[in-house]
Amino acid sequence: MKKVLLFGLAILLVLSACSTSRQKLSPQANLNLKSANVYYTQKDNEASLAKSLTLYNKVLADNPLQITALKRTADINFYYATQIEPLVDDKNGIKEYSRLDKARNAINLYIITYGKYDSVLTVINSFEKLNDDERSMKRDAQKKKDGSWVRIFKIGQILFDNTKYDEAIFAFETANKIDPSKIEPLKMLVACYQEKKDEPKIELYLAKVLEKDPNDAGMIKMMGAQYYYKKDYTNALVYFKQTMKVAPLDINNLLLMANSYSYLKDYQSSLEAVNKVLNLEPENLEALAFAKDLARNLNNRTAEVDYMKRLVSVDNSSKNLATLCYLLYTYEMYDGLMDYAERWYEKDSTSKEAVQMCMLIADKTARKDLVKKYSDIYKTLQ
Repeated sequence: MKKVLLFGLAILLVLSACSTSRQKLSPQANLNLKSANVYYTQKDNEASLAKSLTLYNKVLADNPLQITALKRTADINFYYATQIEPLVDDKNGIKEYSRLDKARNAINLYIITYGKYDSVLTVINSFEKLNDDERSMKRDAQKKKDGSWVRIFKIGQILFDNTKYDEAIFAFETANKIDPSKIEPLKMLVACYQEKKDEPKIELYLAKVLEKDPNDAGMIKMMGAQYYYKKDYTNALVYFKQTMKVAPLDINNLLLMANSYSYLKDYQSSLEAVNKVLNLEPENLEALAFAKDLARNLNNRTAEVDYMKRLVSVDNSSKNLATLCYLLYTYEMYDGLMDYAERWYEKDSTSKEAVQMCMLIADKTARKDLVKKYSDIYKTLQ
């Protein structure tokens, strides 16, 4: 039994020597590492955890790439960060931090852990051959590195949901800084600056988003909207046209295009955009009303009346019926006008204007019976 124990001890010494040759430490640092490992095993004891962190940092002062110390300082800071959890408001169920400095502290800790886990992975990847423990350490480091970034981003979302936009900006800028490959923080920065109505910053981050993903229809349209609300319709159209290429069924984008053309007095192009909307949504009230006005601007009476009739077929309110009746009467298009005038009266039997329209059309079409009918009705409304 004694021989077996001595043999096992010899094996441990050999493995220890291999580890030491890979990552050398001074005698004092080696002692600090052993002591730190002892304290680290007592994870339920906050004081022991703090002592282990102090000792691991001393080890790293001797050898900044000592893998065990590096990994465990990251783990301890990760643990500290996860303890700073937001509360859930009982009234609305939204997560929030009781104090903003807690959110900032959590972010700062995750910045540390992200960097440390990245260093752990760099060191491990420099090893020629990994043992099982090192492979396990690598997996855990990668998972927690990714988790550090995700947690920073989620803190930003919590702050945004609670209208703490300046703090949310700090979180999203941090997430973007430590991993510039991800587009989500940039989109959230756009949202933050929209809430703050900071137009230059909105455009700055929209440009950054589009640099990463030139085909993001929502962001392209948003950039167009920036120019649109500044009344720079020429530049707005550049982005609305780009949006149409990647999202040809976007009704809102087509209407923004139509409006932009209209403001530039290019009514034909505006009407073409509106007709694209009507091809997709034949009963779109906004588009029908817009098309009717554009046809008038183009002096196309036939089209103007047609769009107005289509509008009435979808929404036969007394207002729409009145508009159609006056339109037909003005253009002396009496065919079928009596039917619309009577429908207007049926919608609003107290309207003198509706009765008068019926009387006028009856007279124009030589319908004496209807002239008398509506003349009698008009008398009752006096």
